[in-house]
Amino acid sequence: MGCLVLSLGCLGATTTATATTATATGAGSGAAGTVTPTVHCVLPAGQGEATGPQEMTVELTPAVVAPGGTVHARVTLGPSPATSGIALEDVPTIPSLDLAMTGGATGTVTVRGDEFTMDVPAGQSIEIPPYEGDFLVPADASGEISFAPVRTLTQTKVFGSVFETPCDVVGAAGSIGTVTAEGEGGEPATLTAPAGSVRPNTPVTLGGSGWTPDGAPVPSLCAVGGGGCDPLKFRAHSLRIDSYGTLTGTATLAEAGAVPDGAYEVKVNDGAKEATAPLTVKAIAAGDREITLSSGSGPVGSVITVSGKNYNPDRWINVVGLDAAGTALDDTAVYVKSGTDGTFSADFTVTSDAVAAVQADEGNDPATVRTAPFTVTTGGGGDGATAEQRLTASVRAGTLSMVQDGDTVDFGTTVLGTGSGVQRSRLNRVEVEDARGVNSGWSLTATLTDFTAAGVSGAGPAVIPADAVSWTPKCRAQNGSQGTPVAGSPARLGSTAASLCRMSPDGSRPFTGGRFDADADLTLTVPGSAPPGDYSATLTLTLL
Repeated sequence: MGCLVLSLGCLGATTTATATTATATGAGSGAAGTVTPTVHCVLPAGQGEATGPQEMTVELTPAVVAPGGTVHARVTLGPSPATSGIALEDVPTIPSLDLAMTGGATGTVTVRGDEFTMDVPAGQSIEIPPYEGDFLVPADASGEISFAPVRTLTQTKVFGSVFETPCDVVGAAGSIGTVTAEGEGGEPATLTAPAGSVRPNTPVTLGGSGWTPDGAPVPSLCAVGGGGCDPLKFRAHSLRIDSYGTLTGTATLAEAGAVPDGAYEVKVNDGAKEATAPLTVKAIAAGDREITLSSGSGPVGSVITVSGKNYNPDRWINVVGLDAAGTALDDTAVYVKSGTDGTFSADFTVTSDAVAAVQADEGNDPATVRTAPFTVTTGGGGDGATAEQRLTASVRAGTLSMVQDGDTVDFGTTVLGTGSGVQRSRLNRVEVEDARGVNSGWSLTATLTDFTAAGVSGAGPAVIPADAVSWTPKCRAQNGSQGTPVAGSPARLGSTAASLCRMSPDGSRPFTGGRFDADADLTLTVPGSAPPGDYSATLTLTLL
């Protein structure tokens, strides 16, 4: 834990500012419908499942729409039966809700909200803030369309990955609202996709006609029937619509871990039109995995190439040497990721004459272990002799610690009645050293007290609230460090801990550690009503 003293001076006469709040009320809003179905949630990262009631309120506008037209939905969800085993701060979150259509149209539409950040408490029901989104009714819709919720999906971005929490409605939830499709729809758009199966993490060629000229197409991957549409299932795309309404280009699927094998629908939406086409995703079949060595023998120090095929794509492959008894020689281990075609190639160094074979496995799964024999040769020619000396060294774990470049930040002097009252400064650099040799991560947070100054003419102390200070955190890894730190979000400071920098566990490497720098740009807004005086506050940094 570390502390900093933030100080400033105030001079001159007291001034007063008046704040005005404006409230805007939208016109033409529709009636909101509410249901409370039972939902069954599958929690991410092996945390189990949860079932229970959840209130859902949806407001659909407008009440009447043309076939193929846009409907706006405002979604308010009550507490979910889903919970988190650990507390998380500033979690990027994307909510969505699938609605099944009956009556004047059939199929499923998805209301997807914008990404926002939220704090997730430990062991408590998770409640998503209200969100809004648009969807298009089918181009052949006609008459009254009834909508019923069938699934919520919450996507959270933590530890460098996207985790999904789907909650399926158990049984019939009932209608949550209606929209009437009337009039003539425009020319429907068409979409073509490959008829054969495609692999994850590869470009998929799409095409079509009848689109909005020069529109901005966005691809999503949906379940068969149109539900669960998710643009994150495509990690990039080069789709474009020309001035004639012709769609061309490719959309690259996400990695295999995010897109399991199966039948899907690919959907493209340009803001005014959308169309779907069937798409089958299938990774390279695993089961006949093979590894080969570029050489089956060589002296100590040899570097050989270990190649494999028929592995699952986008998976970490562990390559290690074995001794004659089949025991892994951990100091020989190397790691490589398989490609989109299920192959891999890794350079393996023969560091010991104890190496009798090379082993590869996929994600530590014993069922995927494959081995190839290797013979260590002595080499050389003529008479001679060999001798060995054993070199040893011990490495012990260190600690998690930090140092700071100074303990005072000065915002300077503010003259009341002049300027905006905004003063800027910078947090003294903090260096975090993680020498523990583990992969548990760490977090660096800060709290700030109110600014106080001696009272005037015997009055009590003058106060400027802590939230008058806001910061923009920055952090980076020094050369040679393992892991990528993440700076906290811009925020106002106060008694609630604000994130300056954090390191999340990284499953792609054995451990995280090294030295990391953290600082922040600071902004102080002095209230015009602050009494003159010399103020100070204490900022406390906590490293856990």
